[in-house]
Amino acid sequence: MRWSQGDNKQGTVIVGGNGQGEEANQLNRPVGLSFDRHGNLYVVDYNNERVQR
Repeated sequence: MRWSQGDNKQGTVIVGGNGQGEEANQLNRPVGLSFDRHGNLYVVDYNNERVQR
């Protein structure tokens, strides 16, 4: 999900709406996440053996 700064009521789905898979807009068993100092979100995609930004 992505929320505009200051708006915690209405979000936009940016990943996960396309089901499980290996395409750039799909995840396969995400197991962790982290943010960098610029606010970028990184997701550990376990079964695709990658980290998605």
